[in-house]
Amino acid sequence: MNILFISPIAWDNSDGAHRPVQFAQELARRGHTVTYLEIEKSRARVFAANPRVLTFETLGWDDVNFLRAWYGLDYTAPAEVVTRLDAQLPATAEKNLVICLAPFRPALELLPALTARGYTLVYDALDDISEMRALGSYCYDDTAEQYLAQHADLIITLSPRLSQKFRAQKNVIMLRDGVDLTPFRAQPPDALENVPELERGKITVGFWGTMWDYNLDIPLLQSITRAHPQWQFHFIGAYDLDPARPSIVKRLNAPNVHFHPSVAREILAQHAKNFDVCILPTPVTPFNLARDPLKVYEYLACGKPVVATQLEQLADMPQVYLARDASEFSQKIERAAQANIARAELDAYLNGQTWARRTDALWSAVNKLPPRARPAPAPPRGAMPNAQNELDRAQAHARHLERVIRDRDAHIHALENALRQSSVSNKVKRALRI
Repeated sequence: MNILFISPIAWDNSDGAHRPVQFAQELARRGHTVTYLEIEKSRARVFAANPRVLTFETLGWDDVNFLRAWYGLDYTAPAEVVTRLDAQLPATAEKNLVICLAPFRPALELLPALTARGYTLVYDALDDISEMRALGSYCYDDTAEQYLAQHADLIITLSPRLSQKFRAQKNVIMLRDGVDLTPFRAQPPDALENVPELERGKITVGFWGTMWDYNLDIPLLQSITRAHPQWQFHFIGAYDLDPARPSIVKRLNAPNVHFHPSVAREILAQHAKNFDVCILPTPVTPFNLARDPLKVYEYLACGKPVVATQLEQLADMPQVYLARDASEFSQKIERAAQANIARAELDAYLNGQTWARRTDALWSAVNKLPPRARPAPAPPRGAMPNAQNELDRAQAHARHLERVIRDRDAHIHALENALRQSSVSNKVKRALRI
């Protein structure tokens, strides 16, 4: 089968741990021809043949119009974008599948041509799109999601709340997130044996993942870290990514709080050996209640108990303690740190949560869908409703443009310095007698 993923998640995001990348890799291992069209670009070009990774730049999108589309503003799509996509995809097979993970308007413009060619359309809903605007995210809107949901042959959700949201649709299944156990169970290579130990405390607490104020309850963490100076707290991952937002590092600044950069999952497994407890201090909001936090599966794969805020979707997971406030969170950390982990039972649970098992369920659902070529109406295009009149959207777009300009100026400056210092440059100068 030919399978196209249209994903908002870069191929190399979080070392490839996220759902669409894991599905794409697993399906390629099973002999399918997989193309991965990423909306967020990977930091470096990916040269794998299967899955093959493409960007919207490959389809002719320029940075200016793509960024305007990302902020919901009016844009000009490149001509012949569907023709460019056709040139990148393999020849049509007996069955073809497109899994779209984001109601991003430029992505939706590809769907009518694909369904007309016989591609089965699956919407894999990762988040509650209706709640993202409140987080300062501008890339999706309800109108676009309604189009995607109405014309999908199958909707996949990863939480009970999302399943409830799409209850009116005819074909909805729930597949929770999963875990790649290999990085957390394999013996570390020699290069990782010297990973430095993290500072230990009476209790050592760990967290990893990209950090935003919408997924970290900062007041909760301030209370806990200040109330327990004898504990050590380690946060691993990207932080303070948006200079327009208040700094998480500054707000949590304390002698027992440590921030570390992102590392590969194998190194996370090594760091986890220092932790007594891992935490998920996520604000209990409608957006977060619709998610299925991947890091909890990874924490458990390291054999660590988890203390989390009162997220209902985690209630049935083993070794996960839920807390309603800072006092209870501290109590649960102390309790979890003393808990005896029944490793055989935990491993049995995790063996049922692997991406291979999730892919089995995905494939079973997809195989029930008959192939059919069908026309689909044009999707919503251009600016989102009222986008041109929203000051915060315009300001966020302007700040992003400023960051792009600064990054390019820094890159040009670095290239100029390298050229000045290169032997080739010096030889040219001598030859020209400069």
